[in-house]
Amino acid sequence: MIDIKEWLPEFEVSAETDTELQEYFLLTPELEKIINSKYWLLLGRKGTGKTAIYKYLEKSNPSTINSNIVVSLNFKDYPWPAHKLYKESIAGELSAYQKSWRFLFFVKLISRLVEVKENNSESLSKELKWAKKYIEKVFGNPDPSIMEVLFSKLARIKKLAGPGMELDETSFNVGEVSFDDVADNKELQSTLRSNAFTLLSFFETIFKNNVGDKKFLIILDQLDENWLNGEIDEYSKVLINLINVCRNIGIDDTLKKNLKVIPFLRTDIYETLRFNDKNKLYQDSAIVLAWDNDSLDTMFLERVKKYKPEEVELELNKKCDSLFEASYVRQGTPPFKYITRRSFFRPRDVIIYFNNIRKKHTPNKTGLYTTTELYDAAVDASVSVYNEIIDEWSNQFPDIEKLFSVLQIIQVETFTYSEFENKYKLEFPDATEGNLRKHINFLFDNSIIGQKKQGRWEYLSSLPNLKMNIEKPFRTHQSLKYRLQLTESRPGQNDE
Repeated sequence: MIDIKEWLPEFEVSAETDTELQEYFLLTPELEKIINSKYWLLLGRKGTGKTAIYKYLEKSNPSTINSNIVVSLNFKDYPWPAHKLYKESIAGELSAYQKSWRFLFFVKLISRLVEVKENNSESLSKELKWAKKYIEKVFGNPDPSIMEVLFSKLARIKKLAGPGMELDETSFNVGEVSFDDVADNKELQSTLRSNAFTLLSFFETIFKNNVGDKKFLIILDQLDENWLNGEIDEYSKVLINLINVCRNIGIDDTLKKNLKVIPFLRTDIYETLRFNDKNKLYQDSAIVLAWDNDSLDTMFLERVKKYKPEEVELELNKKCDSLFEASYVRQGTPPFKYITRRSFFRPRDVIIYFNNIRKKHTPNKTGLYTTTELYDAAVDASVSVYNEIIDEWSNQFPDIEKLFSVLQIIQVETFTYSEFENKYKLEFPDATEGNLRKHINFLFDNSIIGQKKQGRWEYLSSLPNLKMNIEKPFRTHQSLKYRLQLTESRPGQNDE
């Protein structure tokens, strides 16, 4: 039998670098909701597949996603203080933030509408011809980037001619400006806002007049990248107003048939935002990315089926368990379930674990992974999960590393609230009882620690309705055991 290492490759962990994503991406119920329902807010923890869905939609032909024409906006490395430059003391910062989002959306929409019509050999109306010329003159690009939209020449143009007016070429003979230029100059800021919001009014009207029966889907990813801890309050205002704009578009009778805007947002960031009707919006409009053992098994099986040679025989009715020699491992657990119990039920965790099994694998008679390789891979997988959590929280919750230190000096997986409190005070000597409760809740809410439910250790990632009880023992997640160098229990300690 051909050895598994010869045909099943090491997989890319990041959706941005996975060039074959389209070929084995699982059509999740969440993707179906994005395409065919009223829902417009995608929430998920880091690593649950938000960017995978984003990349799938970005590359999809409209015919395969209910005729939606996708406009993708990626905010990686985006200077978030840029939105602050649109703040108006007279109209109020909320109005200015919302206008800045709408301005970005409608410039990109007009640009894409013109492109689609020209590719389909459709004639452009007088309004669209005017808009096309303005986009090329002001932004220097028929499909301007986010930064080109927000700055370019807009801050230097003294007068904008409305639709139907002849363009004054001399108005565009001005230099572009950078973010730093505008940030240091109040006059440029004023001109930028005035011109942007005037152009917004023109472009929004033109879009409505010319979109016809076409449907557009704006998707926004990596809205959580490069946030600095000290500026989260300001970014929260920007995000709250983004959400309000998306909601307003979703209920606007003049837009909702032709446009839906989907922010891809981390669940934990959404939970920190404070605005009216937040819970109602969550119930009515949110799509939450959630995985379980079966859906993860199906997801990885798609990759297996893509690469499996015809001559390799696997019991695919057993899904990913067919990749292992043994049908059951410790405590009668199927191999794939052994992996997911050491994950946060995220595709990324599963892919990393399989990559580590592959690294441990040596050829054998069966050509399959062994139980020993499954166990040995847990050590490196534990380090990867730890690093993922640090990466996930270092900006928003800088105390995360000190909290891991608390868990490490406890030394055992299972502990009581009082044991946590004693070790916590070593790392946080000035902390109050309120700080302690806040921190242990953080660990519980993010599945770093869990508790028993009906005789089984569970975490919010595996049992979303799990409630914390400080009277009962806690347990650090098994995925972190090796990285934190924890033992199961102290001699004489009751783990029940």
